[in-house]
Amino acid sequence: MASGSGRARIVEQAEKYVKAGKLKEAVAEYEKLVDAQTPDIGISNIVGDLYARLDQTDKAVKAFQDVAAEYEKKGLNSQALAIYKKITKLRPSNIDFTTKLAELFSVQGFVSDAKREYGKVADELLKSQKPLDAIQIYEKIIRLDADDLEAKRTLVDLYKGSDLADAAVEMLNDIAAARIEKGQLEDAEGLLSEARDLKPSYPRTLAGLVTIYKNRNEKDRALRLVEDSLKEDEDNIPVLNLLGNLYFEDGQFDKAEKVFSGIVETHPMDVKARIKLGRIRIGKDNLDGAYELFEPLVNNLLKKQKEEKAVGLLGLILAGPMIHLPALEKLASIYRAGKDPRKLEIADRVILDEYRKTHQKEKMLEILTELVKIRPEDGDLVKETKALRKEMGLPEEVESAPSSPVLYDNDREVIRESVKKADVYLQQGLVKNARRMLENLKLKYGDDPQILQKLAIIGQVQMEISEEEIRLRVEKAHAMESGIVETRKMEKKEPAKESPKKTVSFFPGEDEDGPKMSTADIFAETDIIPVIEFDASQVIYYDLSGQADDEIRFLQTVFRQQAKGVTAQLEKELTSIVSDFKKGLSETLKADDYDIHYQLGIAFMEQGLYGEAIEELVLASKDRAHSLECFNLISYCWRQKKSYSDAEKWLKKALNLAREGTEQYFALLYDFAGLTRESGDPERALSLYKEIFGWNPRYRDVTAKISGIEEAS
Repeated sequence: MASGSGRARIVEQAEKYVKAGKLKEAVAEYEKLVDAQTPDIGISNIVGDLYARLDQTDKAVKAFQDVAAEYEKKGLNSQALAIYKKITKLRPSNIDFTTKLAELFSVQGFVSDAKREYGKVADELLKSQKPLDAIQIYEKIIRLDADDLEAKRTLVDLYKGSDLADAAVEMLNDIAAARIEKGQLEDAEGLLSEARDLKPSYPRTLAGLVTIYKNRNEKDRALRLVEDSLKEDEDNIPVLNLLGNLYFEDGQFDKAEKVFSGIVETHPMDVKARIKLGRIRIGKDNLDGAYELFEPLVNNLLKKQKEEKAVGLLGLILAGPMIHLPALEKLASIYRAGKDPRKLEIADRVILDEYRKTHQKEKMLEILTELVKIRPEDGDLVKETKALRKEMGLPEEVESAPSSPVLYDNDREVIRESVKKADVYLQQGLVKNARRMLENLKLKYGDDPQILQKLAIIGQVQMEISEEEIRLRVEKAHAMESGIVETRKMEKKEPAKESPKKTVSFFPGEDEDGPKMSTADIFAETDIIPVIEFDASQVIYYDLSGQADDEIRFLQTVFRQQAKGVTAQLEKELTSIVSDFKKGLSETLKADDYDIHYQLGIAFMEQGLYGEAIEELVLASKDRAHSLECFNLISYCWRQKKSYSDAEKWLKKALNLAREGTEQYFALLYDFAGLTRESGDPERALSLYKEIFGWNPRYRDVTAKISGIEEAS
């Protein structure tokens, strides 16, 4: 390769040839600088352009391919993409080049461009009578955009034409599922009928039709469909599960039990049937029978290190009013193996209470010894352990540890009260509302252990709740929250009364007159969220049903049972307040009940009811205390609805309320940058990200955001 001065002379001469229109001579000069071992990307690109102007297409394409390959080696996909655009202009019908261009568009995140180029490739393949190759291209399109129903419809026809019935049926079911989600039941039914023509007893097809019939309240038709299918194949396990579910949902539990029992008998590890059969047995108070069904599943989950699911399965048994000791002991063993002393302590205390009832002294001592190790400062535990050892004729081994009282100042009282309020929203299944309350509390009081602990236990349980039910639950929670405040005020005003007979406190610092822990409290520290409806006479527990992933779909149910013993004043207050809510929200909710509107907005947003959320948050925003956050949440809802102009309008309102230069201001600005980029204005987004970068270069992933936009441009 030429030296520095020689290179400069060659480039100068080549440029003179180009200006003079002597392109061949220019190419000859430039090629003196081309080295196959260490290619010069710039020179090769110029050579490719000159060959293209000379109509020497093959040589131009070869030069451009070399350039693109070098860019890809260096990870410069944007530059490689630009080169392949040149190549495909020269060879528009070349499938390989167009496919490569589509792949580069895909890598860069340009989905619509990638789909367009893949579409060109598919058309060429179909013209060439290569349907199997075209199928592969359409499958790539679907991977890019799972919502492209037109591409899926084309794939169905290609599958059918290529004798790929199974694939066609699956794709028809995919399209039908999307139609059902949009409420287009007639279209979905037509697609599923087409699928049935290909494979009459395909379980997923039948399940889709059952869903449609149930949505139309045609349960008898759904039942006939499944029963007729079983006449053709009576041992079809997925279809038998469908039948059992229909009976179960219709309250025909004896028939459901017969179906699920038959499945478990022939297929012992059918997870769905085992869980449904177990739930039926739980409903009949046959907890031993349910545990017998669940234990193998629990053990299997533990082997796969899926402890939360194992706990959830045990929770089904422990959710009722009857205590089941084997399930409790299994739960304790999980917490013991997981080295989770807090949860183990809770489980152990309930188990200990059961052992006390049956006077199982050896087991009592075993649990007491474990509890003393967890809570050595608990004088009551130490005292009971000493007494039991003495009663059993064993030497004294436990040293008593004095417990010091826990002192609470005014701030601690505020924290305790706020956490109670968050619990009320948790009990109503309004997880996001509770989380937001706790996060706001954390902003004010920092890393207080009580706040952090409660935040840690809030899981990501998603619940399908109707709009009417959301409204009812929010009002219940709001009234209970008010009851907490009123109770505190009453307690402060009332003179101290003589304490009733003391009961054993489970935790140091806890009022000894407070309620004892129930079996249900085991789950209070887990990620399984309780949803409770209070009534004047009893507590009813909602079922939180959800479906798990690869091997198990089951309900995660938990509860907080009414405590045994003396009913606390707070509980009485809440119970009397809530009994009045059956009349419905519309009769009581006023336009200026800003806090209820705010909580309703968050609850609706959690359920994806963005229109309803916006309506409530607009009302709540009239309260200055909520205005800024409401404006931000309204913007988020409009953004989810893809209405970017409305989203921008409300986010600007929020920005106007934030003090410029604060972290809150830049957090909103970060959201604004994301919104502008999502709405198709990357240059504006880049400017905003750079403004944030100037304030704090390490703020979130702002550096990566800037790089991503610059590379894409």
